[in-house]
Amino acid sequence: MKVKEWLKSNYKSLIIYGIIYIVLLLFFVFPLPYSVDLPGGVENENVFLTVENIYPDKTIKGSFNSSYVTVIDKPSPFQYLLAKLNKKAEIFKMSKVTYSEPIAELLEKDKLYKASSIYNALIASYNAAGKHLKYEEKGVVIIDRIENTPAYQALKVGDIIIKINDKQVKNLEEAWNILTTIPCEEPFTLTVLRNKNEEVINTQKVRLETDNSCILGLYQGYLYTNYEIDYENSNPRIINIDWSGYGPSAGLIQALSIYNMLTPIDITFGLKIAGTGTIDVNGNVGPIGGIKQKVYGACKAKVDVFFTPPVHYEEAVEARDLMKSKMIIVPVETLEEAINYLMENYGQN
Repeated sequence: MKVKEWLKSNYKSLIIYGIIYIVLLLFFVFPLPYSVDLPGGVENENVFLTVENIYPDKTIKGSFNSSYVTVIDKPSPFQYLLAKLNKKAEIFKMSKVTYSEPIAELLEKDKLYKASSIYNALIASYNAAGKHLKYEEKGVVIIDRIENTPAYQALKVGDIIIKINDKQVKNLEEAWNILTTIPCEEPFTLTVLRNKNEEVINTQKVRLETDNSCILGLYQGYLYTNYEIDYENSNPRIINIDWSGYGPSAGLIQALSIYNMLTPIDITFGLKIAGTGTIDVNGNVGPIGGIKQKVYGACKAKVDVFFTPPVHYEEAVEARDLMKSKMIIVPVETLEEAINYLMENYGQN
């Protein structure tokens, strides 16, 4: 009886407190359709991969460090407000499809980008050092698909294309050459490995009303060749690879770190070196995201030299100057350019 009387006399207060609780819960928990980039830091890449020590007398005195951005996907209103007030933060609007994807799938895509980056860094660095990396090409990995297309409906993140119309494909170049020759709206099959099981998928390209182009829903930036590395029969042999991490932007720095293990000279020359940029198997450096946030983190970590793709050079300098740092920023288009810069500027010291 007393409980009923208490509820009757306090129900208005309970309603008010309930509304306040719900509002606070939404303010701190409800996910918004944005992605926030915040200043990050650097991570030592000297230890992400171990190869057979063919130069036992060599000592590595400096370090190669990848730069990262602190990312908040689907921030709460509270996190969004803090980002708005932070001059060093950047906010991006998510598409409806990306917003609807679980965080786990977004992370899976980033892990696949990371794997492609490590494969490319291995091949580029072994080639640059004149060493032998033994590997086989085993199809094409799908990292993502274009929204609202046949590929988006039929294919999944992580699928590996091994055949197109029953024709075996080993690498991205082969697959792309076949796909581009298939006529619009002509049915064809893709054989994929999905969770280690083969599946045959019937699909076709469709014509877009907007520009009359004909697409399947894949483009080369969403695909990479699936490499099977022979650790034991590479020279020098590979002992261990740390596949953890996300995204492809550490490619250049990882290639430099691997190269430094394969040659008799320590090309760090005692410096703390960082940078960012994708890498392909030919050693070409590509653009990335979050350059300012990466530079902020590198400045805070007291990096000496920072490599960046040329397209981001001006933004990188602007961010460094904002931090009032003396860090040297070097634009490079290739792995070879980065190696030559270090050798020419510090090799005689």
